[in-house]
Amino acid sequence: MLNNTEFKTIIDVVTRFPNEKACHEYLASRRWSDGVISCPHEGCSSERAYVFKDGIRYKCCECKKQFTAKTGTFMEASNISTMKWFVAIYLFLHKKGVSSIQLAKDVGITQKSAWFVLHRLRLALGNEEHEQLEGVVEIDETFVGGKARFKHKRKRLKHNPGRGWRDKTPVLGMLQRGGKFKAFVVPDVLMLTLKKTVYKHVKGGSDLMGDGFTGYRSLERIYNVQCVDHGRGHYVDGDVHTNTIEGAWSQFKKGICSTYHKTTPKHLQGYVNEFAFRYNYRGLSSQSQLDNVIKNMKCRLKYKDLIAA
Repeated sequence: MLNNTEFKTIIDVVTRFPNEKACHEYLASRRWSDGVISCPHEGCSSERAYVFKDGIRYKCCECKKQFTAKTGTFMEASNISTMKWFVAIYLFLHKKGVSSIQLAKDVGITQKSAWFVLHRLRLALGNEEHEQLEGVVEIDETFVGGKARFKHKRKRLKHNPGRGWRDKTPVLGMLQRGGKFKAFVVPDVLMLTLKKTVYKHVKGGSDLMGDGFTGYRSLERIYNVQCVDHGRGHYVDGDVHTNTIEGAWSQFKKGICSTYHKTTPKHLQGYVNEFAFRYNYRGLSSQSQLDNVIKNMKCRLKYKDLIAA
């Protein structure tokens, strides 16, 4: 029988999951919460399986293939013990991120493996079911990249005015007041790009709060766009402001600068997923946050795909 004690500290995590069987039982109880063990193999949807004596492996009654609670997830085919995975998830979520070097020291794996673990977790954090934001939604964009004055002279761009910063990566964010925060790496902040992203993630007729950027004019046909002009020093006009999403960006930027120091455009979406997930579930307990990661764990990422150009 599973121990239902809530874990709050890393000592509680290690105590609750002392071996592989305890870890797999917990994963199975969350993955198949209705008690029906469905085969995760492609092309098979059987809901009948034999349980091996070790309490970890299963065998499908139809396709006759073996599987575990980790099959078809980001943990599949990993040589890292499941207990170390649980500790890694806890360390990953309970503060503003953890570097691969620090995680390698804390868990007892190589830095390369820790880096791969973190990217698989980031993939899972962005694997949530799609749902559109509605009501009052704050919208804002930020740019990720080092400041020009700190770069070598040869790497500085001579003519780089305004928002079209060619040496930085734009990220578009949308935050529903009282709801979730979503953010996505975009190729640019042109009107067409903004329209495609916002149309997909925000319901038509919602109230959009912006900072006066001219690119938001293209959204006025579908949404009720209201802005405060930051360029003129106007930041609040009654309920019209972007202070909430600015706070989310502040946490994102502080995490990048203090923990990761540098992110490449190729992997930036993963870091965005990480901070958006942490922001959305910041009020939950450690166990509830871990359960939400397990809920989204049905995704695979191979190392060759991660490092591919």
